Amino acid sequence: MVKLNQLRKDNPLIICITNDVVKNFTANGLLALGASPAMATERQEMDEFLAHAGALLINIGSIEEDDKENMLQAAAFANKHHVPIVLDPVACGASKFRKDFCLRLLNEHHISVIRGNASELAALTDDATMKGTDADQSLSTESVARRAYDKFKTAIIATGAVDAICQDEQIMLVENGTPMLTKVTGGGCLLGAVVASFIYNETKPSLALLAEAIATYTIAAERAAHSANGTLPGHFAVNLIDQLYLIQQDDIAKESRVKEV
Repeated sequence: MVKLNQLRKDNPLIICITNDVVKNFTANGLLALGASPAMATERQEMDEFLAHAGALLINIGSIEEDDKENMLQAAAFANKHHVPIVLDPVACGASKFRKDFCLRLLNEHHISVIRGNASELAALTDDATMKGTDADQSLSTESVARRAYDKFKTAIIATGAVDAICQDEQIMLVENGTPMLTKVTGGGCLLGAVVASFIYNETKPSLALLAEAIATYTIAAERAAHSANGTLPGHFAVNLIDQLYLIQQDDIAKESRVKEV
């Protein structure tokens, strides 16, 4: 797959219903990558926005009761217009409110990709719980991704020290990345938006395409950590935006550490 160049040429509109903490960071990251973000949330205009969109991100990071109908309506319009949806079930193991909403969304609408850390996906799939947004580093992303795929039958991205992607019962592992992504707010949230950007117009993205999206982001993160003062969280966050702008298709081919298992 070589989607990055096409993405930058097409500049797809990505509707991001995301949490209040990360909206600016997410929008700047997508602009740097080459997509066109819109942080639209109002249900009265969602049909018109999604008629022209390439993908929809639903991130429940700061969800409140009043947000639920907006998200459900957005998903319905996305399905109507054959727009792929990426669900980021932030902290869904921390409360029944969050988990129940995610399960309702998955039951009522077609979701193209679920992207979460291993603890979030374990909570969705099983009866696991979690503390806030923290991930249990002892969980195997590969086994969690397989179980989640078996339950939901849609593409799964389980992030951790090694990221695991499951689609059509096949698994790819992406070994790129840096611990610095856990030192800034929104590292995972921006990844969900990047995945949405890569899968624009594809309601059933291929395993290879999803691997390219993850590798692009994690290679940019590695480069950000090695840039000036990249081991300091504030500099790393700015460097990551810069590296998403600078990364090229050839860089991904040369630096990706991806394997099928």
